[in-house]
Amino acid sequence: MTWVAGVVAAAALVAVGLQGLPVAAPRAAAPAPAAEAPPAVVSSLAGTTPDGAATATADDALVLDPALIRLFDYWLTTVGERPIDAIRAQVEHDLDGRLAPHAARQAKDLFARYVRFKTALKSQRPPAPAGRSVDTLRDGLRMMLALRAGYFSEAESQALFGPQDAEASAALARMAIEQDPSLTDAQRRERLAALDARLPADVRAAREAPLAVVHLEEAAQRIRAQGGSEDDVYRMRAAATSPEAANRLADVDRDEAAWKARIAAYLAQRSTLLSAPGGDDQHAAAMSDLRNRLFTPEEQRRLAAYEG
Repeated sequence: MTWVAGVVAAAALVAVGLQGLPVAAPRAAAPAPAAEAPPAVVSSLAGTTPDGAATATADDALVLDPALIRLFDYWLTTVGERPIDAIRAQVEHDLDGRLAPHAARQAKDLFARYVRFKTALKSQRPPAPAGRSVDTLRDGLRMMLALRAGYFSEAESQALFGPQDAEASAALARMAIEQDPSLTDAQRRERLAALDARLPADVRAAREAPLAVVHLEEAAQRIRAQGGSEDDVYRMRAAATSPEAANRLADVDRDEAAWKARIAAYLAQRSTLLSAPGGDDQHAAAMSDLRNRLFTPEEQRRLAAYEG
């Protein structure tokens, strides 16, 4: 499972970098709203706050970092819901509120180039799949970088996209090892471990964090399989994390056990009802009554997965 997850995660990471605008950006039929009037927020962004940031130095020079691209991407998620000119007006209004005039002008210029780059990337023909998926993704990444160089200087690309590029390169290196048919399982594990060892500590920690709960659950299952008690499981979890985290995991276990017990009772009663004499309408009415007695409307949406 870890091996498959690595392939999927690496492919997703690289593919994100190869995407252009979500859909072809239409032109606005009317002039963009005045900068001083806050543009209306579209429904898809309601209740959210802008991701990323736009900052400047003490002498009003724009700071180039990936947070600026995240801010641009936040607003560009509404492509297709409104014209690109309306999105540009929204971005420029946002930048004017965050930055002094000189830095705001620099940021607006970057946004204009970013939109042109993403539009060109959308129309760029993807490489035809041939051989391993890692080779296809590597070719696509190479084409994207060559295209991007026409819109941003080397210094700008490094500042704005450097971490993303490094992650994509690392993901491709991992995929190449995972998809190498000449390696044995032991050789593959050894090379992947060596690759991970070269990652910065913060990157390793971020990568390993999602697996921590999985490892804890595997350890808990081993303890139970060997005849250990729930107190033994609690002590293991508390030692690996904290007493508070162990308590939360114990609560999850109890909730899961209670849910399984309710499902077992429901399936037993369902089987009895469906085998009882009566027509389809009678069975349907009895089943509806059973579901309503045992489960909330939200819980009932999960029942189909258990009913086969």
